[in-house]
Amino acid sequence: MKKKIFILLGVFIGFLALFYGINISQKTSIYVSGSEIKNLINIWEDQTGRPPTNKEIDMIINNLIKEEILYQEALKLGLNQNDKIIKRRLIQKLEFYKESENLNKVKEENIIEYYNENINSYKLNKRYSFKHIFFSDPKNNYENIKLVLLDIENTSNNEIGEPFIHGDSFIEKDKASIDSDFGSGFSDNIINLENNTWHGPFKSIYGYHLIYVLEVFPEEIMPFEDAKQSVVVNYNNKIKNEVIKNYIYSIKDKYDVIIGKY
Repeated sequence: MKKKIFILLGVFIGFLALFYGINISQKTSIYVSGSEIKNLINIWEDQTGRPPTNKEIDMIINNLIKEEILYQEALKLGLNQNDKIIKRRLIQKLEFYKESENLNKVKEENIIEYYNENINSYKLNKRYSFKHIFFSDPKNNYENIKLVLLDIENTSNNEIGEPFIHGDSFIEKDKASIDSDFGSGFSDNIINLENNTWHGPFKSIYGYHLIYVLEVFPEEIMPFEDAKQSVVVNYNNKIKNEVIKNYIYSIKDKYDVIIGKY
């Protein structure tokens, strides 16, 4: 009789353990990392100029826990499904993760090799250094313009002309930059001018200008050290594009793609 009681008791205890074990295993674990807490404490200090009190640290941790609980509940309700913003953010995080894996392997010789393979992308266009004198209304200043052209060396730039929005002197500007400052096509007035003498007036979108070309710089390839910053950016972008393309190609066969009617 006692033996049966012990057996029944053991079965009952095992049933309870199994029942509560299942319930315990169904709980969702929430892990609040020390690094995350430390990061939020640092943000607090940057914003307030002081470290948080113990009570404030408890508040920071409780907010993290609350945030994670709400996040887990949102996932259980499927609120993340068909949400374009969440989908785009997750895609960005995955892309960043895959890109980072490969960018960490980039070496200086990879950058130099890319520079040499794409050397023409780092060519500087023909550039011009020049100064000018600006007149907003040539009708009222025509005599001054003639004076400047005839006797410019004896006249201060400040005594003739008007202030110009982009300044009086321009250093190593190519055609695109000149047109950006003076209006489309204005650079055509400059490209064939003789150096070290005044020319004009030439019309821009602002008014009229006398131009004095100081120096002309021919097309040239930027040395690697000068172009390095741009080369690194371009190379990294190339790696990013290749990584994502290859990653998608490697996993695409795992998915059956069904396209609905439209």
